Amino acid sequence: MSFDNPAGARTPAPLPIQFVHIELAPLVGGRLAVAMQATLLDESNFEFVGQELASEHVDTLDQAIALIRSNVAAISTSIP
Repeated sequence: MSFDNPAGARTPAPLPIQFVHIELAPLVGGRLAVAMQATLLDESNFEFVGQELASEHVDTLDQAIALIRSNVAAISTSIP
């Protein structure tokens, strides 16, 4: 797949995104662990592929939501 695009064109998603899995877990000390993984369909091999989108520790729920929002926005702009 070529990633050469005219200026201003969207970059296509390499594989169709089937769903995004989000995990939030409390940590010792009051922090939160945030993990996001996309499940993609590789149509050429007829298999699902997992791709990590984020894995971070944050201090507040607002920071966790901001992280989720930014990653969802990033993948949604690559979907035609």
